[in-house]
Amino acid sequence: MDLSQYLEIFIDETKEHLQTLNDQVLILEAEPDNIDTVNEIFRAAHSLKGMAGTMGFKRMQRLTHDMENVFSEIRNGKMSVTPDLVDVVFKCLDAIEEYLSCIVESSDEGENDNEDIIGMLNACLESGGGSAPEQPAAAPAQEQKPAAGEDDKRKFLHISIADFEKNAINEAKAKNLNVYGATVYVDEKCVLKAARAFLVFKGVEAIGEIIKSVPSVQDIEEEKFDLDFSMLIISEKSIEDVRKAITNVSEIRDVALENYDIPKDVEVVSSVQIKETKEEKKEESKKKNAAAKTGGKPVANRSVRVDIEKLDDLMNLVSELIIAKNGLVSVSNQEDNRTSMQSFNEQIEYLERITTNLHESVMKVRMVPIESVVNRFPRMIRDLSKKLGKEMELIMTGEDTELDRTVIDEIGDPLMHMLRNSADHGLESTIDRLKLGKPQVGTIKLNAYQDGNNVTIEVEDDGAGIDVEKVKASAVKKGHITEEQAENMPEKEAIDLLFRPAFSTAEKISDVSGRGVGLDVVKNKIEGLGGDVEVSTKLGEGTKFTVRLPLTLAIIQALMVEVRNEKYAIALNSIVTIEDVLVSDIKYVKQKEVINLRGTVIPLVRLDEVLDCAPAEEEPENLVIVIVKKGDKQAGLVIDNLLGQQEIVIKPLGKYINIHKMISGATILGDGEVALIIDTNSLV
Repeated sequence: MDLSQYLEIFIDETKEHLQTLNDQVLILEAEPDNIDTVNEIFRAAHSLKGMAGTMGFKRMQRLTHDMENVFSEIRNGKMSVTPDLVDVVFKCLDAIEEYLSCIVESSDEGENDNEDIIGMLNACLESGGGSAPEQPAAAPAQEQKPAAGEDDKRKFLHISIADFEKNAINEAKAKNLNVYGATVYVDEKCVLKAARAFLVFKGVEAIGEIIKSVPSVQDIEEEKFDLDFSMLIISEKSIEDVRKAITNVSEIRDVALENYDIPKDVEVVSSVQIKETKEEKKEESKKKNAAAKTGGKPVANRSVRVDIEKLDDLMNLVSELIIAKNGLVSVSNQEDNRTSMQSFNEQIEYLERITTNLHESVMKVRMVPIESVVNRFPRMIRDLSKKLGKEMELIMTGEDTELDRTVIDEIGDPLMHMLRNSADHGLESTIDRLKLGKPQVGTIKLNAYQDGNNVTIEVEDDGAGIDVEKVKASAVKKGHITEEQAENMPEKEAIDLLFRPAFSTAEKISDVSGRGVGLDVVKNKIEGLGGDVEVSTKLGEGTKFTVRLPLTLAIIQALMVEVRNEKYAIALNSIVTIEDVLVSDIKYVKQKEVINLRGTVIPLVRLDEVLDCAPAEEEPENLVIVIVKKGDKQAGLVIDNLLGQQEIVIKPLGKYINIHKMISGATILGDGEVALIIDTNSLV
């Protein structure tokens, strides 16, 4: 694999991590007991180790690994921070900086092994143990309880399980399958714990199914565990076969493995509780991130690399802006009113041209090719191909299509979920494809292109398509809809059921899919970005997901409207047409107001009712209706007056204003008044 293309990113990120380490070690020197600082240093050293290993810089990897070991011991309370240790750590940072200088100059880390610094680090490890006198005394007391020690070894006995995992265990036993609990212990000297854990998972998955792991798979992948992890396994193989699959992996010190029955004292957690816990953790994480940001540190992933020519264009436009300002000042000093008014209008036109060009130029600076997101997907599809036992290929086109940086940051997860859905649910197995006369290798296409003020991304597969009847049956079984609703439901609405939370048609849960947390994430993310997603499918031929996203989230063309005496903005790209309709032409379908517009029945939304405005003094004979769309759905928004088209700057409402989804933000008008922006997607 050619890693030279990532060298620039590696250099930039290493510089940032080195700066963080230098700052944090200085804090640690002044506050040796600051555990948050120790954690920050450990994370930065861990990231550096991983980056260096990926790029093949073995000397830097070894040095940062030994440094990580030292801070791991400090975190666990087995070492204390001393001035000598701080001196050694600073020498480590100087050595890493020396490696980085060599990499910048020659793309190689050089020949210096820094054995003396590694020796100092190991000496610190040997001399720093048992700094607190109470700890060694407490350890033998624990060892005197063999039963507790043995129980601790079998950590899988204490795993709390979710209700659907309990059902999976009971179902497996009903089918005469074996259920095992395992706690795997990794060797203390193991350099890449996550890699060993991955090999264990791979070995076990070849002969069975892992229904739960503690820590989670993601935490294990990120090495967020000590030297052991636990699993619950379903397999038709014997206990010795499972033990062999685990112990065949090198650097596995021990494994506690036995037949598993759900202990009476183990907590069975509902799916709702799990979701709430995740939400709490997310909130806690947000608070920590907010606290971290107050320190004024640069955040790596908020930066955009900009071509110098784009900055030159910006500079020229700002220069013209200053000229326009001087022109307006000059006009204000003129005494002849007629000449002054003419010059003023000319200067305003000139200023308008410059601000439009400035807007376009800033947008170009913010634009990033979608390639930066999709580059990781070929590897993901390759891994899924191996895991699912299906032959598949990913064909990508339009990677150079550009999107606003704020959209790029958010689009990765939805695309990943859609690709995983195509790989797991969409494509048939190789045997089934051959029986159907299809090519042996399944194809997934990812295509991106610009369409006016939007970017369209399509994810298409040549698989089995969506079985609408199966979707309806699954929805009825899960209680989402009634049997009567299922019978009368058109195909489009049935497919939309797939986007409901916790909805899945998978017959068994795996680590690829089946928990129903894929497509609802896609829908929420895309609509949160002001876009929409729709699905088209043909049974036996394949499925296509189409995502439409705005080019930018900062400045948009909008139609300004009035409802009673309040001003609102509607994004122009969601408007189909504006109609003047007689009140007598309004019909009712299922007690809802609709209009028949050139053969299309369109439901009406009275904005005054939705926005809780005061009722009109008298009903007019004619209504002004703005027809808006979301995909192929349409709705008519009833307004009082049209104020005209305007370019607006979107301002977020902020976390202090808890408002309904139908408002997506606000804008400040020319007279200083604030107008709310209507989110037509949620209204439709």
